Amino acid sequence: MEEAADIEKRLLSGFMRDRFLLGRAMEAGFRPDLMPHALGRTLAKVLTEVYAQKDIPLEPLTVKGLLGERGAMSPEMRRFVEAVEGTPEPDAAQVMAYVDLLKGRSARLRLVEVNTAIAGYLEEERSEGKDIVDFVGQVIPTLLEIQQQRMARNAPPANQIGSTIVGEILGGSSGSMLGYPLSPFDRLSEALSGLRPGFYYGLAGAPRRGKTNFALEVAVTIAANAKIPVLYYSWEQTSRVLFARLLAKETLVNPATLLSAESRAPQIQERVKTAWSKMEGQMGRLYLFEGGRADTVERIKARAHNMMHAYQTDECAIFIDYLQRVPLDEPVHDEKARTDLISAKLADMSLELKAPIFAISPLDKEGCRLDERPVEEVSEFSRPTMHHCVGSGDLEYDLDVAMVMCKDWVATKNLEDLLKTEAKSGRGDPDFIPKIDILDIHLDKNRDAPDTVANTIQYAFFVTLNKFAEIGYKTSDEFTGGFRDFAKMQQILEQLRGGGLLSPA
Repeated sequence: MEEAADIEKRLLSGFMRDRFLLGRAMEAGFRPDLMPHALGRTLAKVLTEVYAQKDIPLEPLTVKGLLGERGAMSPEMRRFVEAVEGTPEPDAAQVMAYVDLLKGRSARLRLVEVNTAIAGYLEEERSEGKDIVDFVGQVIPTLLEIQQQRMARNAPPANQIGSTIVGEILGGSSGSMLGYPLSPFDRLSEALSGLRPGFYYGLAGAPRRGKTNFALEVAVTIAANAKIPVLYYSWEQTSRVLFARLLAKETLVNPATLLSAESRAPQIQERVKTAWSKMEGQMGRLYLFEGGRADTVERIKARAHNMMHAYQTDECAIFIDYLQRVPLDEPVHDEKARTDLISAKLADMSLELKAPIFAISPLDKEGCRLDERPVEEVSEFSRPTMHHCVGSGDLEYDLDVAMVMCKDWVATKNLEDLLKTEAKSGRGDPDFIPKIDILDIHLDKNRDAPDTVANTIQYAFFVTLNKFAEIGYKTSDEFTGGFRDFAKMQQILEQLRGGGLLSPA
């Protein structure tokens, strides 16, 4: 009881000072009657009433005034409110945990009442012969109520959800994009309808294909454009290296150079100065975490709650680099079972937080072999799939969107030959032919997908600069052996030059 009393004071302390905390708690199923004491229930009821009236500030002075108007500010209540005011307020993650504890306590107390009623019935039956059907009919509604109240979240009926959507459609306020736009990756944004809240995304690929760089570009885009906190967890790279990759794509300087003494060169310093003036404002809501053994899904979720609290928003996005490295609370030695469990937890977290979760996965040896050399016969099927992920079992079934990144060996070679030819003819820089991989991102699964030109999108990846440039869709015709791509290579070349990524002809 003492623990419940402490939780009661801490929750009320947060609720009296922070409307956001009370709102998050109510979404998680908080009700005033969960409080263990009558004074706490009275105060919580007033707080929820103030919360419902958006024009009334939620602060201790207002709450005291309302208690006084209702004649509830007895000496005992005054001492209780003072004790609440003197209690440190919890953070958002603690609020969610406390609400769950109070709901569990309430459910157990109700079950004790049911148990007492059953014991009483068994005693009375022997003397009075009461009908068991009538008794069970009285008990079942109580059990169902306990079950419903123990659910993690309040679930509105379908007509309430539907009225909102229908109202948006009929009122002309429905959006063209379901999620966060991913510009300058416009084709990806179109194909996915943006990065959608509550969706779980997977990106698989072989080593050195640019998975981390691609995810970083998407992450910084969301942080800059959507103005929401974005948490990027990496168990592979330090935060310095991750930032150097982001800086490299803006300065068009190798990240290794940026972290070495070579960066002291005046021309590099000038590029860094120009790039930073553009980047600094975009990255205020991007957080680069160096994942460790303690960073389980539960801890990531707690940090996300606290980030949303800090920015007073119920939106965030989380990036995981990479999925198989996320630690578990319990040891699981089977690789497939471990991957499936992590993936299931990430899928659950995307729904609970109503946030997009973007997870990277490496390919197994067979998947890497399929992508490590040109295929003998060009086909859209002779490539790795999500089933080739390390420890893959039910991974594709968990995902809402499954993306596989592969190298287009033919297009890469053709572009390289074209660059060399132009350099020899004097239309390019003969001393600098950049290493560019043409990569295909295959959308093997795309839940609720809109109609698009194709399910494959091509990118030019500047390997040493960590820079992606979106080329466009790759249609099924381009996978045939008879496809001639010289015209497309010329188009790509002009597109890269127009974007300032290659020297002019």
